[in-house]
Amino acid sequence: MTGRGAAVLAVGWLASRAMVVWLLVGPQAWVGGDVGYFAASLQAAVDGGAGWDATLVEYPFPAVVVVAVPWLLATATGLGYGAVLLLLAAATDLAFTVLLAVTSRAHGTGWWPAVAWLVAVPAIGATAFARFDLLPGVLVGSAVLAVGSRPRLAAVLLAVATSVKLWPVVLAPPLLAATARRTAVGWYVGTGLVLAAATALVAGPARLLTPLTYQADRGLQIESVAATPVMLAWWLRPDAWTISYAPSKSFEVVGPAVGVVLSVTTLATVLYAVLVVAGTAALVSIWRRHRVVDAPTLVWSGLVGVLGFVVTGKVLSPQYLLWVLPLAVAGLVVADSPLLRQWVGWLLVAAALTQVVFPSGYGALTTGYGPPVAVPVLALAARNLLLAALLVVAVREAWRRVSAAGRSTATHRAR
Repeated sequence: MTGRGAAVLAVGWLASRAMVVWLLVGPQAWVGGDVGYFAASLQAAVDGGAGWDATLVEYPFPAVVVVAVPWLLATATGLGYGAVLLLLAAATDLAFTVLLAVTSRAHGTGWWPAVAWLVAVPAIGATAFARFDLLPGVLVGSAVLAVGSRPRLAAVLLAVATSVKLWPVVLAPPLLAATARRTAVGWYVGTGLVLAAATALVAGPARLLTPLTYQADRGLQIESVAATPVMLAWWLRPDAWTISYAPSKSFEVVGPAVGVVLSVTTLATVLYAVLVVAGTAALVSIWRRHRVVDAPTLVWSGLVGVLGFVVTGKVLSPQYLLWVLPLAVAGLVVADSPLLRQWVGWLLVAAALTQVVFPSGYGALTTGYGPPVAVPVLALAARNLLLAALLVVAVREAWRRVSAAGRSTATHRAR
């Protein structure tokens, strides 16, 4: 990227992020409710009202440490906790933008990846800076960018991302299969074990499982892909279904056919797990033969792992788009192709539709009152159908590439 290109990128980042900050302190300010929740939970832990084993149990314990550090900083300096979190989110975003620009130049992929990321954050809206999920998403994207030149660093980044949000574990097989350095596996496993041991030591062994049990007890969230037909039916007959704020701190829908839908999500999750296991077995087989999968195989397999988790689950919060976007944009750097560009373009459309649903239309979506309910309901349906279609494309491409890599390995051995 030339000096002029860097200047344009800098101006674009400042302008787009100024808009996100304006949304966060203005019309979408209420999405920052997690800040108060984090602060109250941490204060209770410090005051002795709740132990670390019972603090923010929906998150892995390393995530609690991540949100506690800025809270301690805010407490010590007198700065607002929300302001510190905002600054850290902006710094994380800026660092990833610069990393995309630098690595794009090294790979000769131009300015598309950085521009896609410039668009991605404001497409989601204030949620991008108001939610914790930006950090693990950026860590995963950074790991993908680093795996070719610094595989051990990539392994550590992925292990840290996994420790704070769990879902990045699905990236481990394709990412580790993309490096010839066997020591990368040791770095990934070793980092994970150290963080797990620290959790068990500080908060107790049971704390390792609380995020999983928390998710298992949840109902059907209104924004999930599986809930789409129910929400369309609720729009037409709102008296037949009830939408309420659940103990899971999300809005869930109950009523006719919801039990069936939950059973379908269980089946979909099982099928997704089978797909992941099959893909992992294929990648491990290739890796054990001392062959390395290429970057496109890594990216498409990773997209299947992450987006499959998002699409098949009974929960789909708006910040889940921050799980997929950094990975997809990093893919434009290391595995650029016309198909991936189109795929990322449609993912950006899905991100924009997500903002129409949350926070813009969430009041109407959860109460049936306010602005025309049709807008968020139809935006939700379109977003979910789009995500499902993107998953199908990713599965097809990943399967094609993993199969080709397996055949290539077999041919190599035969020779």
